[in-house]
Amino acid sequence: MNRRQKFYSIDRQRELGFRNERATRDAIVGSTDFMQRLKLEAKLDIHRGCVNTISWNDSGYRILSGSDDKQLCISDPYTRKKLTNIASGHRANIFSAKFMPMCNDSQIVSCSGDGQIAFNDVENSAHHGEHMFNCHYGTAYEVVTVPNDPYTFLSCGEDGTVRWFDLRIKNKCTKEECREDVLINCRRAVTSLAINPIMPYHLGVGCSDSSVRVFDRRMLGTRSTGNYSGRGVQGMFCRFCPSHLQNKYSRPTSLQYSTAGNEILVSYSSDYIYLFGADKSKKETVWEQQEGLSEISLGASGGSAIPDVDENPVVNPIKRLRLRGDWSDTGPKARPRAEQAGSQPRLTIIQRMSEMLTRWLDDTTSSHARRAAAASSGEAGHSQEQPLSDTAGPSTSQQTVLEEIKQDPPSEVLEEGAPEAETSTTG
Repeated sequence: MNRRQKFYSIDRQRELGFRNERATRDAIVGSTDFMQRLKLEAKLDIHRGCVNTISWNDSGYRILSGSDDKQLCISDPYTRKKLTNIASGHRANIFSAKFMPMCNDSQIVSCSGDGQIAFNDVENSAHHGEHMFNCHYGTAYEVVTVPNDPYTFLSCGEDGTVRWFDLRIKNKCTKEECREDVLINCRRAVTSLAINPIMPYHLGVGCSDSSVRVFDRRMLGTRSTGNYSGRGVQGMFCRFCPSHLQNKYSRPTSLQYSTAGNEILVSYSSDYIYLFGADKSKKETVWEQQEGLSEISLGASGGSAIPDVDENPVVNPIKRLRLRGDWSDTGPKARPRAEQAGSQPRLTIIQRMSEMLTRWLDDTTSSHARRAAAASSGEAGHSQEQPLSDTAGPSTSQQTVLEEIKQDPPSEVLEEGAPEAETSTTG
């Protein structure tokens, strides 16, 4: 019996009242026939802005969602009702929110575009928005919890750091540019995280250089624990990247481990979804069978075979800008149906304009940081003789984009009455 026949056989058995959850799961996981039969069941009218994050609780009976309206909501997907509305304390778009494990869904952590992380007790409404961590500089993209650990969680952001927080030590932090909780300094924007459900000490980290790094948290520490190393490759034992994205900057917008912990699913901005094998048994099959994927393995000690340092590390990062009409964060073809017909050239130009604006601002920030460092070390005179190509104007590739825009200007680059640029919801 092939996979398709097995699926239809299980489906008929379920209709007759026979229940075998294991056989059902084996039949539907990875089944194209099952995916094609999925349909929209209901819509929950809960938020007043774009919903950037949803998360199920452990029992599967509650959904936690966060939105551009800066509100956190808990809803029942089966009765289709909103149960709780939480004033999060965030002042910018909420990008990620999670239930803390083993706390009866009463505690929530979330992060937003202004770099703030919030810890809220659902049942203590009088103190909602009081426990805030102002540690990240720039956008905070994601928070993840550790399985079976109700006290600790991790976060990542545009400042290139992965931070580990322990609520038993502190439940808020108001220090500016705090470095006490830095677990990993990747020296490049970190846009997504994932924890292995089978081996929770394995941490997947998606960086803005298109690569996914896997770290062993047992070899890492923070300044508050007294064993912080500061090396970007400390504890890293493997790195994955699609071959055509090598030396490019396509941000991973989401990471997810399989339930067995032996595979990582990665979604890229302006690209497709890729499946990487995370253990040795998978590396010998997955990498050889799937064209366009490559992987690099390091020793368990982190190794120095692969340099993991940016030539121009980002200092004081800014939010990534995105023009209205740029849908690159959600995939190469993920545009609203109303914009699909005859709008590909215009949207391609808008996407390139967004990337160009962000690159200009990043280059300017990095240039000022390098000059300040040179001046403080007594090399100010030499730095003044350096060419000012990074701030004097657009590069050759950027001039090409400008020439294309002049020849074929988009008719509706911005919505009428809207600001010229807005921050990206997923980085």
